[in-house]
Amino acid sequence: MKKTKLQEIVEGHHKVEEEKRLRYDLKPTRIPPLPKGEAALSPTTKAGWQTEGIIRAIISNLHNGKNWEKFFIYGGSGKAMRNWEAYYETIDMLQSLEPNETLFMQSGVPYGKTITHQLAPRCVVTNSVIVPNWTQSFQEMVDAGLTVYGQMTAGSWIFIGLQGIIQGTYETMIAAIKSAENSPNYNKLNSFEQNLIVTAGLGLMGGAQALAIKMAGKIALIAEIDPNNLDRMYNEGRDTGTPYLDIQVDSIGEGVKLAREYALKNQPTSIGVLCNAVNLLEYLIRNKITPHVLTDQTSAHDMLNGYIPDKMTYDEAIELRTSNPKKYKDLAFKTVKNHIELMVELQKKGAETFDYGNNIRTQAFKEGCEDAYNFSGFVPNYVRPLFCEGKGPFRWAALSNNPKDILTTDEYAKKLFHDDPMLINWVELASRYIPFEKGLPARVFWAGYKGRAAFGMLLNKLYADGLLDAPVIIGRDHLDGGSVASPYRETEGMRDGSDAIGDYPVLNLLGNSLSGATWVSYHGGGGVGVGYSLHAGQVCVADGTPLTQERLFRVLTWDPMSAVLRHAAAGYEKSVKFAVKNKIFVPGITEDKKVNYLDLYEELCSLVKERTGINLFSPSSSENIRLL
Repeated sequence: MKKTKLQEIVEGHHKVEEEKRLRYDLKPTRIPPLPKGEAALSPTTKAGWQTEGIIRAIISNLHNGKNWEKFFIYGGSGKAMRNWEAYYETIDMLQSLEPNETLFMQSGVPYGKTITHQLAPRCVVTNSVIVPNWTQSFQEMVDAGLTVYGQMTAGSWIFIGLQGIIQGTYETMIAAIKSAENSPNYNKLNSFEQNLIVTAGLGLMGGAQALAIKMAGKIALIAEIDPNNLDRMYNEGRDTGTPYLDIQVDSIGEGVKLAREYALKNQPTSIGVLCNAVNLLEYLIRNKITPHVLTDQTSAHDMLNGYIPDKMTYDEAIELRTSNPKKYKDLAFKTVKNHIELMVELQKKGAETFDYGNNIRTQAFKEGCEDAYNFSGFVPNYVRPLFCEGKGPFRWAALSNNPKDILTTDEYAKKLFHDDPMLINWVELASRYIPFEKGLPARVFWAGYKGRAAFGMLLNKLYADGLLDAPVIIGRDHLDGGSVASPYRETEGMRDGSDAIGDYPVLNLLGNSLSGATWVSYHGGGGVGVGYSLHAGQVCVADGTPLTQERLFRVLTWDPMSAVLRHAAAGYEKSVKFAVKNKIFVPGITEDKKVNYLDLYEELCSLVKERTGINLFSPSSSENIRLL
């Protein structure tokens, strides 16, 4: 029988992979270590901290991930690297990369390198970018070893564990709670129901829900079918007295009973129940319990490797997934249809209901659920006003591998942003509740235009002045205002109908590349699956040099500015007003076409000095700044 083109490709690829196996040990016996103590305070690479930061970020991803041996980080199948051959090859190339060279990565394997310049990114990463007409063949391509699913921060090497999503989850829950309290349905709920938030999924994204809901002052009742996820969230942070999940039970009835008891005591807590989400929602409807807020964070974007059908245990599901994937997917789609129908029913009874960006409504709609879009996503409901002002999930991690450095940055964040009560509140909550995880110590908060650049430049100078033991890496989630096209998540219901326009993440990527980010990334799929989104990311290594201060100014000005421009282009008045107020040029709207970036640079230097006492590198200390 004649071979198909794909079979020929697979055979050729396997031959190349076999040759690579002769050069590398296939798999280490333990997770690659992160340096500690004195060993963590100096770079080992030819290009110094700029490439050392990338290596440590990759390894940190593995430490924070779900299954380091297979490079699975989170979100079912989100991977940091394609295989161990690719990992060793990447580390080797980063070790020897010159300060004016750039390494290119193609879906988890090194693609090549070329001479660029010192302001160029040291690494450019792409993952799961498929020509649209072939997205249905994505899993075939993964099986053939041609690509991997990069998720958002797994394949871009800036996953910082649960903390990376927890503030966004907290802010979303606060917004959902306020929205529910303003609804006429609120007074129809009893005191128990007014304190109850119900959701599902305690993986490495959904796991943040438990602590975020507790921090928001409510009772979290969360379905999770994987006992390993339950155990992990129950044990995470318990040794420091700040666990992510307070209670785990095997019985839905017991979980509801405990939730009621804690609600009567007005004591916020989180309860994980070992069950399928469908069974929990059926129980609530059967017992006439309507939660205050209802959502879901199961891995519904991946109906084979993520979502679990009902009427079976987790182990039974994993066995069926391997033995009969077609039957598995059929059952998963039937379950997701029922799942959404139950959510819609609870919404009609008064629950504030929203899609938390896992594409669950679309999966149910494909299975014939006509009411799947009766509720909308969390971005148009709660987050878009922040995007309009360039606010988004800014994050940083300490290359010293010492939590002390993060605590130092917390204190300076409170000084710089002393007039932002929400941000200060978050930093204090984070230092109180959120444990540092297994990878590099890290922190996250939502910051916007001017704020991101000022704080990034400050972090760089803290290391230069000896207040940090080593540099920090500064990045963000791909879930940001100017970096993504995702019609069922970040760009759902755009005012001008531009939900599916993919130009914007490409422009964000190119702007960050040209501005001098240390590494940039471009992925397909994100949290909703390949074919449903395109998104870009950037990370900068703040190595304490004047040149890096410039890079940070350029990148962290453009990155949030692109969110303002994207929403101004879509006709959001809030973005237009913000642009005018902050002298951001918007074609066709703002009259002054000249933007004085040197004035902005000096404004940020003055702001940092005034609020923190730290003198940033002055414009006169660098020849390149004259280009502004």
